[in-house]
Amino acid sequence: MSAPRRLSRTLPLLFFLTAAAGCQSGADGLGTVKNTDIKAPSSKVEETFGETGTEVTLLLPRGASGVYEGAARDVRDGAALSLGELGNGQVFVKVIDVSGGAGAVPAAVSAAKARNSALLISYVPPAVTSGIAAMPSDQRPPLVNLGDDVPATAGNVYNFASDELDSALEGILAAATGGHKKVMVFAPRDFPPTDEMRLADAIRAGGGTYAGTARYDLSDAAAAEAVQKSKAQLQQADAVVILGKSVIVPTVAGAIKASGQGNLVLIGTSAWPSQAYGDPAVAGATIAMVEPDDASLIADRYKRHHGRTLSTDAAYGYDAIAIAAGIIRVKGPAGLTAENLTMKTGFRGVTGLFRMTPGGNVERKLSLFTITGGKLNLLGAAPKAF
Repeated sequence: MSAPRRLSRTLPLLFFLTAAAGCQSGADGLGTVKNTDIKAPSSKVEETFGETGTEVTLLLPRGASGVYEGAARDVRDGAALSLGELGNGQVFVKVIDVSGGAGAVPAAVSAAKARNSALLISYVPPAVTSGIAAMPSDQRPPLVNLGDDVPATAGNVYNFASDELDSALEGILAAATGGHKKVMVFAPRDFPPTDEMRLADAIRAGGGTYAGTARYDLSDAAAAEAVQKSKAQLQQADAVVILGKSVIVPTVAGAIKASGQGNLVLIGTSAWPSQAYGDPAVAGATIAMVEPDDASLIADRYKRHHGRTLSTDAAYGYDAIAIAAGIIRVKGPAGLTAENLTMKTGFRGVTGLFRMTPGGNVERKLSLFTITGGKLNLLGAAPKAF
């Protein structure tokens, strides 16, 4: 699993944003949630958030210490906050530990099915999620996967997390709109070849030219050298994407600018560390990402209750529960169907405007920002509808 990520008109999630914004009870709306201590209970204790209504099953792995850690903990706590604010006594969340790996999956899923669970939400390693996704769709509840993408060939499986490539591709699309369609990519040494292929295919499918990917190591000298060795490729490009989440990103940007090539559009990603924004080397870069204000709707309450900053994983946990709660509230327990989960008008949550597709992917509308004055400044807000 990756490290924690940092930030229909008939059934829109606008309703849950309104409910969340208006929820200011003394317990931050968590009065119906049990076992919401910051430290999770031992593996011998089974958690349930809420007491009545339709079950939503949350599959998470506990760490070696017997408690939920890292991103799994964030997902759990985001789900708890969402249930407390939006469950309205109609939904409860049963948290199931699947740290036993793929071997623990069949029994856990069969038990959830026997309990009439309406939805599975998982944040587990891809091999484990793949085992769930491969089960025939009539033998398990629908699955919303908050971890790394897995094949959705069995149907009723929805990969929910957006990644750095989604951000990069939106930035590339914006550059292409301005006439910059020849794209060169700089990526960390460990950038997966499958992701490189996905990026290249998307650039070509959009009518652009893929000028290649150069890999850089995580040191200033190595990053500058990677740019120096890629001058021939750079000369074929009019847009440059820099992938990565380290403080080496400004070094790459600075070396590109020092090459002297004009008419280059610099494209960043949502993975860039915020401390990089203050470096003059990245000034003028464009980044497509979810509006920070969307997450701010719950960020303060999350921090007050859990004692730490809201992460992207926690926001995904919040939105996944909000989808279930919203549909059940309007359509009833039987409403969590493929048709309702994939409605074309989508949902608006703390992770922006999004919709899930029958093919198992998520489409998320992003806003476009530019870095000026050491901070993000809005260039174009995300569309309000699909």
